[in-house]
Amino acid sequence: MSLQPEVHGKWAELTGIGLNTDQQTRFNSFRFWRVVIMASVFYSFYYLGRLNWGIAMPWIIEDLGISKTTAGLGASLLLWSYAAGTFLSGRLGEIFGQRRLCLVGGIGTTIMNIIVALQTGITAIFIPWTVNGFIQGQTYAPINGMISNWYPKSGRGLATGIFATSMGLSTIVTWAITGWAVATHGWRWAFIWPLVVFTLPMTIIFYFVSRDKPEDAGFPPYKVDAPVATESSGKVKAKGLGAYATLLTDWRFLSMSIASFSAYIARYGLLTWMPLYYAQTAGIAMKNVPLMTFGLPIGMAIGPVIGGWVSDHVFKGKRWQVVVIYALLAVVVLMIIGLVPVQTMGLTWGVVMQLISGLLVLGLVGSLFTAACDVGGRELAGTAVGTMNFFNYLGAGLQGVIIGAVLDITGSWMAVWVMCAALMGVAALLTFVAKE
Repeated sequence: MSLQPEVHGKWAELTGIGLNTDQQTRFNSFRFWRVVIMASVFYSFYYLGRLNWGIAMPWIIEDLGISKTTAGLGASLLLWSYAAGTFLSGRLGEIFGQRRLCLVGGIGTTIMNIIVALQTGITAIFIPWTVNGFIQGQTYAPINGMISNWYPKSGRGLATGIFATSMGLSTIVTWAITGWAVATHGWRWAFIWPLVVFTLPMTIIFYFVSRDKPEDAGFPPYKVDAPVATESSGKVKAKGLGAYATLLTDWRFLSMSIASFSAYIARYGLLTWMPLYYAQTAGIAMKNVPLMTFGLPIGMAIGPVIGGWVSDHVFKGKRWQVVVIYALLAVVVLMIIGLVPVQTMGLTWGVVMQLISGLLVLGLVGSLFTAACDVGGRELAGTAVGTMNFFNYLGAGLQGVIIGAVLDITGSWMAVWVMCAALMGVAALLTFVAKE
């Protein structure tokens, strides 16, 4: 684009790079609407190819006659393969382009879900479902890298917080669309038409509307306002496997990643098992389970953006305070869920507890991802998020096997939620130790 004499605007990172007021406004509008918002909309429908397993689990167990441990293994296989996919995707996005990885993810997960729906045996289901997990891992880290290409540290908390909110919005979308599909047409259709009608079209729209970095849209790169080690070290450390070495030798990053690992056991413990928990303990018809567990995705939709705004404006770019506060409050809420049965608490208060737990758990996860972006900087944000997400989904997959086995052996839901509460306490402690 043609550059005119620059003026000082309201975005400090856009001053000194040769943009006038109008060009700065267009830069900011592009990065907000066509990067952050479009990425959030795309990702809100992307989860239709992943969270459908937990929502459909009561129907899958009944239809195939499998145990809770086997059903939990299905969740674990997807999440562990997701861990491998996300570990690689952040770096691959930086090398080959973030939008390209998202295109592969959207098309691939649609195909794999259709294949899953056409199978009749659990072993035949597990194979494409595991491949689907790897494919699902191709988008989250690259999108965080894309956002970091457009936003400096001072504005990154809110921008990544808005995007992290899409994890919660996606839960609402999936609960509504998949919940309706499975309750009215059975679990197989819940793995087909939501992907074809929503995920695939949004993938294509996002690819053509968004751009990986300012230079791809005709803008100069923003001015770094708070250099961090990796961002200020040039591209030498960002080459090849050196990117992973840079991150994995940072003990604070490792501590935050293990904290996130613990938080993800609780997060996916809620997402995977809450529908079955209500189906077995709330005394309601199975077709009403998606509706009566809707508080969880609503809470997850609002937690990250609140946490991101607070970390930017109250704690001035420090993320650890939000993580510790949210985690400690989550300990209390999960203990209440574990110790007070649904029928004693009542459905109204049960929904309130779902909402608060979703807000806290996903809110702190969003802030941990923003902290990873800060550590990686503009050069390595995608790699940092992908690496942290690898730890996350090792934990997320572990919960499927552990919780399924605990329920088959003991039948105790209290043990499940108290365990999740304890893990949130671990996340708070590790984050406090690694504070900036």
